[in-house]
Amino acid sequence: MQHEPVHPAEALLREAKALSATVHQQHFEPQRTAYLAKHLRALETVSRRMLGEHFSLQEEVWRCFDLHVEWVPESIFEQAYTLYDEGLPGSGSIAERLQHWKASLTLPPEKAHVLPSFFQRALTEARRRTQVLVPLPAEEHIEIQTITDQPVRAVASYLGNYRSRILLNPNVPFPLTDLFYVLCHEGYPGHLAEAVLKDEALIQQRGYLEQRVNLLYTPQFVISEGLALLAHEMLFAPGEEEQWLAEQIYPEAGISPVHFDLRKIQQATDLLWGVWCNAAWLLSEGRPDAEVRSYLMRYALMDEEAVSRALASLHRPFHLTYTFTYFYGRRLLEPILQGSQRPRRLHQLLKEQLTPSDLNERFFTEWKNED
Repeated sequence: MQHEPVHPAEALLREAKALSATVHQQHFEPQRTAYLAKHLRALETVSRRMLGEHFSLQEEVWRCFDLHVEWVPESIFEQAYTLYDEGLPGSGSIAERLQHWKASLTLPPEKAHVLPSFFQRALTEARRRTQVLVPLPAEEHIEIQTITDQPVRAVASYLGNYRSRILLNPNVPFPLTDLFYVLCHEGYPGHLAEAVLKDEALIQQRGYLEQRVNLLYTPQFVISEGLALLAHEMLFAPGEEEQWLAEQIYPEAGISPVHFDLRKIQQATDLLWGVWCNAAWLLSEGRPDAEVRSYLMRYALMDEEAVSRALASLHRPFHLTYTFTYFYGRRLLEPILQGSQRPRRLHQLLKEQLTPSDLNERFFTEWKNED
């Protein structure tokens, strides 16, 4: 596929419209038809954007991601600060305590070479726990490779045939408390587990060949990112991550942490994805970078270097809209993945073709009163 010619936007738009006009004539199952129609709407929107057409941010997010979005109230961020205050050790401002806490748990540069082995150890544990909830194909396998030429901590890719890869950069500072937060997000039961299980359930068993194509600015990624943010909470009860890390990782890393509540800290971090959403609103209104920078520094507890990276990311093509998938994806899935039915619903999320409006409808019509 990497050697295929690049299709001009005019051709992509023409083909998306033609497929949209005929998808309801294919006699597919109703859920598959609705899923394909929403993804074709997203592809048509991206093609029109490439041709210079402008949409409001709200309309573009709806057309691409099947989401209705609005300004995130700053009261949500106050909830995050309360969680940080309860979960972080020490005294001083929340930003200072958060920075000190991360620094105290970051693997020293002279020990960066052991990070891949820590990742492998945590990956094995995450896979074991995932198997209890959702059986994986016997031949499924994730390999970990190191990279040094990309400014990322870790990035995952599905290679097909139940084989996956996580690329890890040991030169990027890594707080060891993020081991499962990252590995569950990228691997089990997050992105790679979803790719493997949908390959098995949809492509191999049902012949849904469209599942081989994962186009980023489409509704499926709201569910993927929401599931990935919640992935570690599917495997660990509150306190279990800290206990496992204290037994398996910290002694070898030479770290002796003071008491903290990791679950509250991680939940606060996820709530602050809403700050990115509001930054996207400000940029879409034409507000100057200086104003957006100030907003991020005030509410996201970022330093100037982190804010510069955030702004650069938001200015990438289409990334203003993709930013909403994290905050809204987690908010959509969190009430669904609660109670005694959580394993069954997790299984459905990992194996079915679903969009945000599907989940909203199913939750309020079928699931809300099950537990």
